Amino acid sequence: AGMLSSLQETRRAYYERYLFADVWAPTVRAPERLITDLRAIDGVQALTTRIRAPALFAMEGMSAPASGEVLSLPDQGEPSVNRLHLVRGRFPTPGRADEAVVLKAFADAHRLEPGDRVPVTLYGGRRELAVVGIVLSPEHVYAIGPGQFVPDDRVFGVLWMRRSALEQAVNQDEAFNEAVARLSRDASEPAVIAALDRLLEPFGAPGAYGRRDQISDAFVSSEIDQLATMGRVLPPVFLLVAAFLVNVVISRAIAVQRAGIGLLKAFGYRNRDIAAHYLKLVAVIAGAGVLIGGAAGIWLGQSMARLYMEYYRFPFLLF
Repeated sequence: AGMLSSLQETRRAYYERYLFADVWAPTVRAPERLITDLRAIDGVQALTTRIRAPALFAMEGMSAPASGEVLSLPDQGEPSVNRLHLVRGRFPTPGRADEAVVLKAFADAHRLEPGDRVPVTLYGGRRELAVVGIVLSPEHVYAIGPGQFVPDDRVFGVLWMRRSALEQAVNQDEAFNEAVARLSRDASEPAVIAALDRLLEPFGAPGAYGRRDQISDAFVSSEIDQLATMGRVLPPVFLLVAAFLVNVVISRAIAVQRAGIGLLKAFGYRNRDIAAHYLKLVAVIAGAGVLIGGAAGIWLGQSMARLYMEYYRFPFLLF
């Protein structure tokens, strides 16, 4: 239960601090001037447009290129939705077309550090990008490529470049191919999605979708749901087994000490006095179990939570 609560609180805090999106609206190519109408949709708290481009990375030691995507960052400052956590290094310098930051999972798999260079194929053109920073993203807690069933950090990576640099690379000048939005607390997600689809449909939009259909969050939510199910099923089983074992121990102790019990009753001890003695024994066993089990549970819960933190690449852990 402690580990489950820790994961839920860590995910919630991570999403809130780094402004994780509620809705994604992909399209083919929409004019940037449309952003005013998109932000005016009722229920939209914050919205930003960006470019998402498929890419190939020619990594050293691999017979085939790794696949992935390159996302745009605003030319100035940080995005208002889906912010990045900088692990080390810095963000790309505005105006530099050859700088990028790399998702930590991919960087770790290929031992990339700030200062290294990554050969990237974008929109049919090959270029080398200088790695200037390593980042974590709430959008890529569980980074998995198309057709993959489990993450393979060596063959799927994510990079971020400044918007103007990526626009030139993929021929999206003054245009975008994805909008991401955070919703206000009282917003209707279906209504916002319908409004986004209505505005973006003329530009080849396949349809907006909410957080529950976002791949990374769907996998993390599924794992947390499984842990919650285990947390409801396993504790009663362990308690029943423990109660059965204590019952066996006490029953055998009473059977072995039957003669002594009879002698005590002959001296005038009442049944409740003798029962209280054995109840104290049960209380000692239960108390020792609670103390040992509680301490072991806290230690194991923290250890498991740290493992999940490393696996899902959370930047911090609340326990």
